Amino acid sequence: MRVLTVVAISALLVACHSPVEVSGLYVAYDDTGALVRCDNPDTILIARDSALAATYRVVATHPYERMFVRLSGVRADSGSIYGGSHHFLVQRVIELRARRVGECPRLTSAVPLLSRAAP
Repeated sequence: MRVLTVVAISALLVACHSPVEVSGLYVAYDDTGALVRCDNPDTILIARDSALAATYRVVATHPYERMFVRLSGVRADSGSIYGGSHHFLVQRVIELRARRVGECPRLTSAVPLLSRAAP
């Protein structure tokens, strides 16, 4: 009976956190990265993924360059409903490349946040 309960709870947790595909601008820092989604420029997501950061370091032509990225993963916020940190758990890097003209036009106000060093 306990095994069935554990399996049911695990299935429920996985269903609640089904993977989503996001696109936006990504910048890798020393030990983490920042992602701002094209459709939600008001929130910076923390993306700690060593494979993504390593690929970024190979593709980026200069430090803190804003790169266009498409990722599959799970959003995982922490803290209270009034504040906290916003995380994105990367499951798959679909695309990482230089930003093209006209991509993510709503991110113009978020650009200065991505050009600074990580806090």
